[in-house]
Amino acid sequence: MEITVRKNDLVKELALVQGIVERKNSIPILSNVLAEARGNEVRISATDLDVSLRTACPAQVASEGSITLGAKKLYEIARSLPDSDVRLKVLPDSWAAIECDRVHFKMAGLPREDFPALPEGKGKGGIEVPGEVLRDLIARTQFAITAEDARYYLAGALLLLEPEGVSMVATDGHRLSYARRKASLKLSEPQRVLVPRKAIHELARLLEEEETALYQQVDNHLVFTVGGRMLASKMIEGQFPAFEKVIALTGDKVVALDRERLGTAIRRVSLLSSERSRAVRLSLGAGKLDLAASSPELGEAKESLSAEYAGDPVEIGFNAQYLLDFLGVAGTAAVSLELKDADSQGMLRPADAGETDYRYVVMPMRL
Repeated sequence: MEITVRKNDLVKELALVQGIVERKNSIPILSNVLAEARGNEVRISATDLDVSLRTACPAQVASEGSITLGAKKLYEIARSLPDSDVRLKVLPDSWAAIECDRVHFKMAGLPREDFPALPEGKGKGGIEVPGEVLRDLIARTQFAITAEDARYYLAGALLLLEPEGVSMVATDGHRLSYARRKASLKLSEPQRVLVPRKAIHELARLLEEEETALYQQVDNHLVFTVGGRMLASKMIEGQFPAFEKVIALTGDKVVALDRERLGTAIRRVSLLSSERSRAVRLSLGAGKLDLAASSPELGEAKESLSAEYAGDPVEIGFNAQYLLDFLGVAGTAAVSLELKDADSQGMLRPADAGETDYRYVVMPMRL
């Protein structure tokens, strides 16, 4: 194998696969990327056996072939090179020579035969989903995906594809984030799949510059083709909670609040909240919303915001970070807070829903 490729093209594609490669791995080949020279391009692939990414960049191919090289070190080398064409040549015994202007590297690799086989997308079919829609839904839900691997059925986002729209739901058991966008999809019946947390994160990166994503289900894999790049992930087997009932519950105490002022107040007050619980007390009363936090070791903080509210008073505790996560992606000047009592869930929504039906449910904390 011998190719010549533009430095910036190579760096861009190697950057995309870094999130797939596991840094600490008991299987050495999984720390490598597979480079394959075919026709007029070099394909670069990476996998952790659950999630895989295949990408490509234009290349002058003097001779076809393949090799696997350390993903992190190859990326570091490529970034360090001068802004010029890069020549990569495979040497005997899985070594590779990398040259650019007067810079020369010789790098050890592993045989291509050791690299796992990756899922392939189907030649035909698939569902085209607007990239802007997926970007929006992922941004509003991915932070609510649980980080606990033991709760595998929550370790991803539920993606709902329907002829009239796309929905995404994520929960960690303490809060639930639901977002839906209208879109015309060409499919005969609704599809409901759980997309793992890592795949959601990598899909968001691929969608930063692309207008469309093609979704396919191939055996037990979910395959997303975005701008010529293919992301594949094993499906999560499990029953996602019945979120429909959760997002349908509303409180009778409703108040509209300025998003930036509320966020600033929560950040300020939570400076003296317990580092473990991050609890903030919200007291809603006539014409105001009081916020307070305290910690035996640190002290206490209070702040009051004016609010157009004339209903019955209610006091409730929430995790400050959970509230800030919502406020960071709400996307509107004002947000709506709906409460029932101190022991029931609270619901937050953008005051002006716009194109996205966005609902964020947070369970209360005992103070």
